[in-house]
Amino acid sequence: MKRCVCSFLLCPAILLCVVCRFSQNAAAQTSEQPDPYKATLDRLQALSRQSETEWHYHTDVPHPEDPGVNDSDWGVFKVKNVSGPGGKNDNEEHWSGTRVFRRWIQIPEKINGYATQGSQVRLDLRFGSPSSLMITVFSNGAIVYRGNDDDIRPVLLSANAQPGQKILVAARVVGDDAAQSEFFHSELVIEPPHTRPDPGLLRLEILAARPLIAAYEEGKEQREQQLDAAVKAIDFSPLDKGDQTGFDASLQQAHARLEQLKSWLQQFSIRVVGNSHIDMAWLWPWTETVEVVRNTFQSVLDLMREYPDFKFTMSSARTYEWMQEKYPDLYKQIEQRVKEGRWEIIG
Repeated sequence: MKRCVCSFLLCPAILLCVVCRFSQNAAAQTSEQPDPYKATLDRLQALSRQSETEWHYHTDVPHPEDPGVNDSDWGVFKVKNVSGPGGKNDNEEHWSGTRVFRRWIQIPEKINGYATQGSQVRLDLRFGSPSSLMITVFSNGAIVYRGNDDDIRPVLLSANAQPGQKILVAARVVGDDAAQSEFFHSELVIEPPHTRPDPGLLRLEILAARPLIAAYEEGKEQREQQLDAAVKAIDFSPLDKGDQTGFDASLQQAHARLEQLKSWLQQFSIRVVGNSHIDMAWLWPWTETVEVVRNTFQSVLDLMREYPDFKFTMSSARTYEWMQEKYPDLYKQIEQRVKEGRWEIIG
């Protein structure tokens, strides 16, 4: 993989995904040495996130978003925040069918010392199940999300947060009666107003720059010094004293020092190639696996017609044999895209 990562300050969410594996490789090579930036990076992240773990739950009730609903006799569910399904919760770990969750959320004045005034506040809820879930999330009586567990994103609770503001949140989760569902993540996420520097964004910029700097020996020492100066400019002591302005000034200083790396980082470009991971006959019959492959490949071919720059890669030789045997016309289309260099067979 050569020169395939975008510079920071462009799209940090995509950038972090792209450099993730690169970062893991770099970390593996230096695993014996403690990370000198870990404490700073962890604290930056902690300034924008607050767990909201305790929810009232019911098997199902009409209009759980109604503030007049009395949930005092409902069960209490405690979410153990984990990164993905499979983590264990304190009680009532799994359920089948439908479940309703409900709680009041109060905007804190500060998160680990960091002021929330004027911020955008989102709630990051995550549910999982072997089968698909239909999720409806309400905020102060209005639907803010309706969809499945694969597409859910943090929902906006307030575009201009005021400390002490209370918001009633309810979620109805409808699953298969034969499948076990779980609620494994519940967290407030804040994004400061544009007039203030964003500690979360600064953290992503540092994370994105590190593996690139580590990968290229020429000029490495100077770039490491520039990154180190930026990290050391972050001063948490004003925050510990309640001085938000002083802390923000240190973030601005750190960002200014990162700017010294900008011209070097911007020589890199992202190469994004589509891919589909298809489990072979996992919790479904073999015949359905073949249909999943066909539908996926047809969707890719449709996208290629609509977007001439779209490229795709797929392993699993058996899937191509199925298409050749059962859907020869579709297989010929794939062959043509391979010849064009737009569909790459790997593995």
